[in-house]
Amino acid sequence: MDQERAPLPPPPSLRPRGVGELLTAAFQLYRRHWATFLRLVAIVVVPLTLLQYALADLAAGGLRVRGQEVEVTAAGGRAIAASAIVGIFSLLITQLLIGALVWAVVVAVVGREPSVEESYRFGLARVWSILWIGLLVALATFAGLLLFIVPGIIVLVRLSMAVPALVVERRRGGEALSRSWSLVRGHGWHVFGTFIVALLLVSLVSNLFTALAAGSGWVVQALLGAVAQVITTPFTAIVTALLYLDLRARAEGLDLETLARELDAARP
Repeated sequence: MDQERAPLPPPPSLRPRGVGELLTAAFQLYRRHWATFLRLVAIVVVPLTLLQYALADLAAGGLRVRGQEVEVTAAGGRAIAASAIVGIFSLLITQLLIGALVWAVVVAVVGREPSVEESYRFGLARVWSILWIGLLVALATFAGLLLFIVPGIIVLVRLSMAVPALVVERRRGGEALSRSWSLVRGHGWHVFGTFIVALLLVSLVSNLFTALAAGSGWVVQALLGAVAQVITTPFTAIVTALLYLDLRARAEGLDLETLARELDAARP
């Protein structure tokens, strides 16, 4: 006889947290729903990574060195063209994955079981909006980087909550950027510090798999690279979503009941 599924543990509260508390909450949420998060990422990351590495290997094999000149063979040219097409496709798929992941994380925060299918339906419905926000953030950050680097970092931090604002509050384009800017105002060091520690942890895991793949063929490198991305990508999304909720808890006293209503309204 099938056993009844154990009830989900209570979701984390939405009180303001320090950097250590946010990262601890991120690990706890990851541990509760690790299977869903890993499946969510692996579905797209593994085949795309293998395809990218395979095309890169074909392109490298299609180069001939003659003296100081490098000649591209017909096969190499086709591989390079295919790599460019796959790169554009990967960009679109990445936006879909970002939306799906943030949706899954916020669903988990309110105490519901995130679903891979529902998360991808949401990501697909918002993919063009997420792509547009990503383009706007990239342009604004690039403009800031031209002004001696630091302004670019400030802009990136201030706009880092735009996608969660789109996912949860249905804010799009410039409105999402403005919402992010407003939420981060006065808490820039808090957001920056949290992201720095999270990225250091992600880098440690990625570097470990890179070291394991050193000297191996492209297949092993691709597989280990894909595994690293599958493991680290959900953690980054969880930290971003929890930071967004933390900022709203600080500014507005956001509670789980309100958040659940917003999710129901945002459901496509």
